[in-house]
Amino acid sequence: MSTRTEIYRSDYMTLFLERDGKLIRIVRSAIPYPDVAALEHTYGEALAAIKALRLKDLSMLIDQRLATGRNDPEFEQATARLRTQMYPLFRKRAVLVMSMVGKLQFQRLQREDGLERMVSRDEAELLRYLEV
Repeated sequence: MSTRTEIYRSDYMTLFLERDGKLIRIVRSAIPYPDVAALEHTYGEALAAIKALRLKDLSMLIDQRLATGRNDPEFEQATARLRTQMYPLFRKRAVLVMSMVGKLQFQRLQREDGLERMVSRDEAELLRYLEV
């Protein structure tokens, strides 16, 4: 049986280590970031928690189902910077979304930043892709 260990929590996200240390699950809350500074602070702390694990060959599953989307230019630029810092830490990446609109949004981001990830509304499909 897979264990789930919480490694970071804020108002905006919770990180879990799962699947015998092979998967980081990032669960976004429904609370929107009030500004870019809060986004950057939260991701900085989450990134530090991940790096402190010193684990190799991790996969990442981001559960975005509760998150409120934003597409203002300042926010999009900040999230692009943060993705380029976080995504390379992982062997494979996947994003779990609630709707087809969410899927299309993350597919657009992938085309823009070139950082490979699978996007789906089906968690089982994503876990198969991540091979965990």
